[in-house]
Amino acid sequence: MTKLHSILYTLATILIIIGALFILQDDNYGILILGLGLILNIVYRAINIDLKKITSFDWLELIKLGSVIFMAVACFSFILELEQKFNLLILSIVIDLIVNMKEISFKKKA
Repeated sequence: MTKLHSILYTLATILIIIGALFILQDDNYGILILGLGLILNIVYRAINIDLKKITSFDWLELIKLGSVIFMAVACFSFILELEQKFNLLILSIVIDLIVNMKEISFKKKA
């Protein structure tokens, strides 16, 4: 199951990066690819949320849950064609990176 989680996270990250690059080139498929990457990222984050920690009001887990909800709102803003949809998207990705900084590791495993 851990292998499936890492594959899901890697695929979501790749789709977000590719979608952002297509958006920068004014390609119409960029928003679709970026949205798919964000949805996969939301699914990955929702799978990894520890419900026991949420019920015991662990701050870090509550912030992670808030980050997932905020990312879902950012995705929903594209459906509603809100004016600030790109700002919400960028902010949700930055918050996700900050909250989940432990998952990003530049160290090589020995």
